[in-house]
Amino acid sequence: MADDRQEMGTLGLLALLIGGGCLLVALVSVFNVAFELELSIKVSGTETELPQHWDEVVGLAGVGALIVGLALFGGLVRRRFAAAKGRPLARVGILAGAALFLAAAFRGLQIVALTHTYGSMLAYYATDGDLDDVRAELAKGPDRSALDQAVGRAAQYDNAGALALLLAAGADMRDSTREPQFRRCALVGRKPAFVRTALAHGVTADACPNGETAVREAVERGQDDAETAEIVALLVAAGWSAAATPEYDRRTAAEIAAAKQWTHTAAALAAATR
Repeated sequence: MADDRQEMGTLGLLALLIGGGCLLVALVSVFNVAFELELSIKVSGTETELPQHWDEVVGLAGVGALIVGLALFGGLVRRRFAAAKGRPLARVGILAGAALFLAAAFRGLQIVALTHTYGSMLAYYATDGDLDDVRAELAKGPDRSALDQAVGRAAQYDNAGALALLLAAGADMRDSTREPQFRRCALVGRKPAFVRTALAHGVTADACPNGETAVREAVERGQDDAETAEIVALLVAAGWSAAATPEYDRRTAAEIAAAKQWTHTAAALAAATR
């Protein structure tokens, strides 16, 4: 038993040293990022750059805090468990309580990580999650930024079901919470079901920023002739131009369809010019 306690103490101390090291590096990295010092750590001939972005600093600090917290918590549980010698029910209660606490803590960390990655839990669930989760988040009254982020994520995953819920809850495709130069039309490059859902909820060409060339991009990015023809017909009927081209490439949608030898798409584009 003495050996076991010593081993656990050694492991706990090692964890504290590792976690403390992460926190120390994160602290130094605060100055590295704030003053653009471009510092690095050199050990045994190898060189490792310190974090140069705030999200990396936060992530490293979070890892350090987690390791230290787990080490301290593990030591506390071990001491309580040892003190409950001869009381099996108490020991079971200690282990069960520790397990519940860890589950709650890791769920909290998961939420923080997902929110940091996706912008909000609504945006995370709008990717390919359960639509009931999307409804639950919408019931909390998300702000415009969260709605915009969720629409973007739903578009990324072609999640027409999530898009329908978002638009019905007051979201739109204007992407208005971002800087104008970064706004984009979430319909560009999407599947027919997603496009159809957006149009059914009143999305128009003038309400989808930087999406003037959506028809051309649908043809350029498309992988299937019949599917692309359907998208073209939907967009043109909703007011998008079949002739618009980007400044970096003046090929028209019709020229791209001809190069791909897509007869269905070519026919849809021809019908749009009549």
